[in-house]
Amino acid sequence: MKSESRVVKTLLRVAPSLVLTLACAGVAHAGQPAPIMTLPCGSSPPVYRTFSVQAGTAPLSTDQPYIKASDLASWSFTSAASTCTAVGGARSCAGLSVTLPTSSANKTPDFTGTADSVGSEGKVTINAVTSGGDSCTAEFTFRSTSAGGGWGDPHLTTVDGIQYDFQSAGEFTALQEDGFVLQTRQSPVPTATVPITNAYTGITHCVAIYTAVATKLGSSRVTLQPSPGKEPDPKSMQVRVDGKIVRIGDAPYVVYAGGSDKGAIDGTITKHPDGLFEITDARGTQVVVTSNYWDARKVWYLNVNVYGTTARQGTMGKLAERSWLPALPNGSSLGAKPASEADRYEVLYEKFADAWRVTNATSLFDYKDYGPDVDTATFTRDEWPRNHPQSCAIEGQTSAQAATEEVAQQACAGVVNARQKADCVFDVMVTGNAGFGKSYVAMQRFRPLSPGWYSPLPPPEQKCEDCSTCKGGGTTQPPAHPWYCWPLIAIGIAVVLLLLLVLRALKKKP
Repeated sequence: MKSESRVVKTLLRVAPSLVLTLACAGVAHAGQPAPIMTLPCGSSPPVYRTFSVQAGTAPLSTDQPYIKASDLASWSFTSAASTCTAVGGARSCAGLSVTLPTSSANKTPDFTGTADSVGSEGKVTINAVTSGGDSCTAEFTFRSTSAGGGWGDPHLTTVDGIQYDFQSAGEFTALQEDGFVLQTRQSPVPTATVPITNAYTGITHCVAIYTAVATKLGSSRVTLQPSPGKEPDPKSMQVRVDGKIVRIGDAPYVVYAGGSDKGAIDGTITKHPDGLFEITDARGTQVVVTSNYWDARKVWYLNVNVYGTTARQGTMGKLAERSWLPALPNGSSLGAKPASEADRYEVLYEKFADAWRVTNATSLFDYKDYGPDVDTATFTRDEWPRNHPQSCAIEGQTSAQAATEEVAQQACAGVVNARQKADCVFDVMVTGNAGFGKSYVAMQRFRPLSPGWYSPLPPPEQKCEDCSTCKGGGTTQPPAHPWYCWPLIAIGIAVVLLLLLVLRALKKKP
């Protein structure tokens, strides 16, 4: 009898927690519903969500809860799709599931283009009003994106995959679109040898390197430049936001519009190991800068890569129609590649370079701390790169000595991408700087954002009447307990009461 009593008491102790755990934890998590983007209520400014897909591809099957996919993703609307369709407690707009605080909602469609074209973009703006009168607004953007970049002695890759060398000296617009601009500073490198002819342009010329970067994220300006002085600080580049130096810690630095944390988020700046900086705008476009210090020349040199961009204009922009080079700022084409090297040089390094050269009015760089007379003209050398030169020397500067191919191959042994490895070997051979190998390896180690949804940071928790619909400000919500959770709890309580009656009956027995 004592052993029976002990068993019953043990059951009494564990039964409640066991039943509750099975009912509300294990069972609920066993059948989690597909995640749904939740529209925040009472948020100001509006919350933005961006869905990016690589140009020419369709969304993954795992993206199906969010967006419909065909052979190629297409952002388009017809008059029949002018309203959101009710799907249970949510609204479905162009395949996007959005949970609203109330049933009061409307949508503003503005979709154009298809995802097989770089830069195609469409938007769905959803507004709702809660029963308490709070306004709920969210903007969902769909973009077909691509990537571009420049590294070493600037070897550029355009957003449509064309690779060419661009060795001009000065400050240039690499990419631009509404709300985003990337500018690069290119500095000449005197070398003891004359480099080989570039395969794409068919031009033999001297070389340059990236030495500073400036970006526009929404309404904010971010620069990555060496510290002022004849010999810059070899430990780190300086990061400025709207002209003010900022320190980047372990966590991403948030760039707010107008410098106020009550404003919209324009982007984030993250510092990674190996001198790598990641500048990401609010839509998920990433500018990844790999910085390395060249001690022999007392200069910083950079690799600059861009991921998830819809920008199509600039030195890294999309080739114009029937052109061998990206379009000019006015969208016009430079036409087919000229037959003679002299004509190719004139088109690339005079017409094209001057068209994308930064002016004092358009520059995003910081100059004030570098001297009273410093501006964009300070970094311009119109004659660079010399065409088919006999010498790449610069008066008053020591020329970099070439390295053997064996040394260059060893320095670039860790570079996996075949094209980038060839560029790395070229850079080391021409300049004698084995450090290019380290910067290439650091560059390839970075993993960009995957296609899909992006938001710069989860908004803070909102106080509202029904926190099940807006807590977390638009982040994916934990699944609600299924309908059968509470009945199971009730059954558990009944079992506990029954055990209590059994125990009482056992105690009354003689």
